[in-house]
Amino acid sequence: MSKVKVDIFIPMGSCACQFSAFMDRVFNVLTKYRNQVEFDVKPSFSEEARKFKIGSKGLVVNGNETFPEFFKPESLEKAIENALKA
Repeated sequence: MSKVKVDIFIPMGSCACQFSAFMDRVFNVLTKYRNQVEFDVKPSFSEEARKFKIGSKGLVVNGNETFPEFFKPESLEKAIENALKA
């Protein structure tokens, strides 16, 4: 079984206080799927982030489903579950 890939985009170089609440929400979901998910933390001020239309914070699941900074945790869980079924 292949793992679900999650790219986490944050403003690298900024104070962690700028993105700690966002990261808490992300990892509250990802820890539920710790054996089924792999993740990378990437800079939000990059070409890749612009390609996905991410502002200062956001996520991309399996390279095709984008979540904004203020995502609903249950939406991310559903995306991961759907990706695991595929």
